Amino acid sequence: MSNSWQKAYTELGNFVAGNPRIEIGRSVIVIPGDVRPEFYRLFGTVRVAFLEEKFPALLDEAKTLSRSYTTVEEEAIKLLGLADVETSARLNWFLRDPVNGLIRGLFDLLFDLLKGKIDAETFEQGASRNIESSFKDLYRSGYEKWVALSLVKLLASDKTFNVTPPEFAPEQEMFQIGREEPVPDPKESQRLSFEHGTSPAFIVPDFIVHSAKINRYVAIRTELGDAVFTAKDATEKREWYSLNSIRAKYGSVTLRPNLTIYVDDKLEDIALIADMGRICRPDLIIECMEQKGWPEKEGLEKVMLHHDILKPRLGTYIVSREPVPEEVYKELVPEEVPQEPTPQQEPEKRGEDIHILTVGFDQSQLAPIIDVLSNHKNTDEPKNQ
Repeated sequence: MSNSWQKAYTELGNFVAGNPRIEIGRSVIVIPGDVRPEFYRLFGTVRVAFLEEKFPALLDEAKTLSRSYTTVEEEAIKLLGLADVETSARLNWFLRDPVNGLIRGLFDLLFDLLKGKIDAETFEQGASRNIESSFKDLYRSGYEKWVALSLVKLLASDKTFNVTPPEFAPEQEMFQIGREEPVPDPKESQRLSFEHGTSPAFIVPDFIVHSAKINRYVAIRTELGDAVFTAKDATEKREWYSLNSIRAKYGSVTLRPNLTIYVDDKLEDIALIADMGRICRPDLIIECMEQKGWPEKEGLEKVMLHHDILKPRLGTYIVSREPVPEEVYKELVPEEVPQEPTPQQEPEKRGEDIHILTVGFDQSQLAPIIDVLSNHKNTDEPKNQ
């Protein structure tokens, strides 16, 4: 047992053996109060040692994200006079303290090892899978939030508004599907939240800010979901897509762009993103590619699918953490349009409307997004599809 995590585990095992009042068996755990602090200190040391020994590079990446996120969060709080910025508890642990966020998933596994339910090799395999999976999900979500708050800063935001969906009881979902409710009014707030629950009545913005830079309202939504209510009074000034029509054409596709952006002169016209049967056409989509080698992991296919279905007015911007190979740009070259298109055919603009920005954690590289938002006016005739 020469590895550091195994040395730490041996120390934990010796502590347990030296305290007969501690009972850890297959169906019982008894840790007296006077020895509990030292037990859990050693228990935590084992998990930290495993993470640091097996995943040092991954931990370094998490710490870089943590520093970048907490910096931009502080800037947003100061800029808008916010009380706080809310994320899920799990993501908050990761962003505040990456070590703490990543070792939490090893709690039960380490107890299983102490109980003799699994051996050291099985622990290593399970712990490695847990850390890799947690890191992937949490890093993606954290990078999205960094981009969102960076836009808040670059837009010179001076006011924040929240939209609170109608109350919804998940345990009674089957009796409430399709229930008609009015779209809630946005309310000025000192709280910026990325939290909206798992089964929202409506899909509303994470938040809306007023931008002093462009003198308009900007709604930002991360991590779209599915709504269960129907809006009585969705604005007629925006363009809406029927979700049934999307499914009829594309099948049971999951629409989850990383960020959808809406810009308007009136708050109420960007208060609703989707209800049970329709989704509002975005002004802009941002796809965050935080993983190395994302083009080889079907990342580009996902981007193109979201772009083709939702047809954002100002296009799609891929925000990549790493430089992008030249062949990816070639994938976006517009296809040739027939010489004499029929009335049903439209010129293929996909390649012109999908842009790649190599950003890393340099906020200044997001400037093209601010520029396109600054120059945008809602000139399209609203229509439903």
